[in-house]
Amino acid sequence: MKSIVIAMMFVLLSKNILYAQLFSRNIDGRKLEFEEVWYEDFGESLDDWLPEGRADIERIRGRLQVDARNGMVTIWCKKEFNGPQLVEYDVRLMSASIESNINMFLLAGKPDAKGILATTDERNGVYNQYHHFPNYLITILNGISPGKREQLRIRMRLNPGFELVEEQWHEPLVFGKVYHVSYLIEPPRVTVLLDEQVVCRVVYDKKLLSGLHGLRIWQTFSMYDNFRVSRLVNGE
Repeated sequence: MKSIVIAMMFVLLSKNILYAQLFSRNIDGRKLEFEEVWYEDFGESLDDWLPEGRADIERIRGRLQVDARNGMVTIWCKKEFNGPQLVEYDVRLMSASIESNINMFLLAGKPDAKGILATTDERNGVYNQYHHFPNYLITILNGISPGKREQLRIRMRLNPGFELVEEQWHEPLVFGKVYHVSYLIEPPRVTVLLDEQVVCRVVYDKKLLSGLHGLRIWQTFSMYDNFRVSRLVNGE
């Protein structure tokens, strides 16, 4: 029995050591150091996630599959995060998608005492319900550019108020391809990366210090994996 207890303590200690390890990432010419604080591979359950809206959501071979072709949904990670951080995940737009939405609410919070999770019954996934409380909203989808051709459109908005702060156009998303999406949050500055390349950046007028992160999907059939949040330790 004693040896079993010692072995279990060793495993737990080893996990803590691994968990505390730092990693570096070069982002837009800056060498930044991070510490992972949250990781989800969708391999066991969805207990740490809260969906609001109409969509078929399930775990398929260790991935989060979201079929919102006939609806819309916001899926909150139930953990609150704060301070400078890197949020990232892998996503694939399935070929049967109607639209190409890869959207995200960052550092969302409600100023009242109840908070977002406690007021989930007040929302049914309708988009404008999320425009009335603080959050950074990033939308990534294919659209028709000012040059009258299909391109990837990235919009960065500030809530409350649904204020459009920045818009950028790039080459369109390819259905069936896996993309790595990252958000470097250094409030009030947020940088959006697609496959490690900076595609949009803005310094918001409001500095949000803490809140929830939520995936936002509309008329899109997509699969998510490797959702990770890491604390920014230091950087050049």
